Amino acid sequence: MKVNLKHYIIWLTPLIVSLLIQGFSFGWNRVVLGNALENFCALLILVSISLLFKPWLGRIFQYVFFVFWSLSCLIETIYYFIFKANLSASSIYVLLETNLAESNEFIEFYLNPAILIMIIGYLFFIVLFFLWRPILVVYGSTFKRRIPPVLIIIFSVFFLFQTGFIQYNFAYLTLKSITEYIEEYKKIESFNIDRPKVDIEGFRFNDSIKRATYVFILGESTTRNRLSIYGYSRNTTPYLQSIKSDLLIYDNVISPNAFTIGSLEKVLTLNGLSSENDFSIIQLMNQAGFKTFWLSNQRPIGEYESLVTKIASASDTYQIKNTALDGSITPYDEVLIPLLEEALEDEAPLKFIVLHPLGTHMKYSDRYPDSFNKFKGQSFSNFNHSRAHELSNAYDNSIVYHDYFLKKVHQKLISLEEPSYLLYLSDHGEEVFTEIDFAGHIDDNPTKSMYEIPFFLWMNPEFEKVKSIGFNLSRPYTIKHFMHSFSDLNGIRFKTFNPEKSIFSKDYKTPKRIIGDKLDFDTYFKN
Repeated sequence: MKVNLKHYIIWLTPLIVSLLIQGFSFGWNRVVLGNALENFCALLILVSISLLFKPWLGRIFQYVFFVFWSLSCLIETIYYFIFKANLSASSIYVLLETNLAESNEFIEFYLNPAILIMIIGYLFFIVLFFLWRPILVVYGSTFKRRIPPVLIIIFSVFFLFQTGFIQYNFAYLTLKSITEYIEEYKKIESFNIDRPKVDIEGFRFNDSIKRATYVFILGESTTRNRLSIYGYSRNTTPYLQSIKSDLLIYDNVISPNAFTIGSLEKVLTLNGLSSENDFSIIQLMNQAGFKTFWLSNQRPIGEYESLVTKIASASDTYQIKNTALDGSITPYDEVLIPLLEEALEDEAPLKFIVLHPLGTHMKYSDRYPDSFNKFKGQSFSNFNHSRAHELSNAYDNSIVYHDYFLKKVHQKLISLEEPSYLLYLSDHGEEVFTEIDFAGHIDDNPTKSMYEIPFFLWMNPEFEKVKSIGFNLSRPYTIKHFMHSFSDLNGIRFKTFNPEKSIFSKDYKTPKRIIGDKLDFDTYFKN
């Protein structure tokens, strides 16, 4: 192989820089070293593949491979820099589920000078490669020159799979995630969750109720630890505090995942679309004879439907207020109030209304108007630097506005004479410089704040005559089993309904609460 020192330096520079950034920034742990070994093997594989072809074609492949490999190193390093964890298949899956507005907010939220320097640096490596052209070439007969590259490829692939380091490889994770994403949506299509009704075996409903209005608010990225009704020092929920005696506030509820699609797949369907007889929360209420409304301030992904939009489309009325094409304008959640008023005025005797606000989703400062910029200066963050204080204050302010939104909703319901309730939960929580020096949510680097969510219920006197609920409010619960609780609350039964999974049932039994793929929440966070 005809090479010189310059060739080695240019090819290895992206890897070395990634290793140094990760190691010196966050410690020389086995994940960092494993990622470096994976990157080195990936480099060997890419170069070896290029050497299997004729020299002129191999050169072209090396140009393409170097660009791809450098950018993959850059993406892995930025991801590690932001989340203090290696890129995972679930992270890429979430990216595929992200709309333009969320993508723009993500970039604005996390972009900083250090990341800009990384991007410029890696682009410089790519430009340098094209200027110096350190092309690797093997001379000799066609057969003999192909033996070493083939052996290197075989050994590198074997090593990656045997050690498990393949889990860190960007190309592998991307292909795996895209494949799983396609399979998942084929599965979603097969369940017909966008159909208004499906056959729910053994379905029964208390049809003695002639009029009722039920409202379910599906919050976004709200951890209960920043709500004053859960003991937070700042008064972030003044209205909820004022009606606290009228609420059933459950204080030991978690989400099964720290990202929306992972959580809502389980929350909004009976079995997380894992069995043939699955159905959604909307289909359940349609079957019970309710007129269903889904009122959202969350923009769909685009021309493609997500799991949530497909579930929502089974509603009798599905309205979206957040429709900015470039994601630059995100309406405040109060835009849903006129839609709620229209739904409440609807003549249908039985109404079920889902409100899906943006809640406290990043970018936190975009979630509230200036008049709710209540908290400034020194925050209650456990990390004393400007970004921690800025984002902690913004997050707390977003909760204050969210409390205002809940006030507007609740005040529309208290005058109703028919049985009514307001049920609230968040899809997952949020880490905001409480347990680690980080703001956001991710299954790969879990903290309690990412999973601990608010879960509370308001009932008017007429509904209390229909359903008696007064059990332990500190029951350990996971919203993975939400459909059983929801069905119990609404007096609905079906063949696979299990009262032991309903937080509202006297027969409730505490389950093992799994988060992410396999972590036991209560064991993992025991200390």
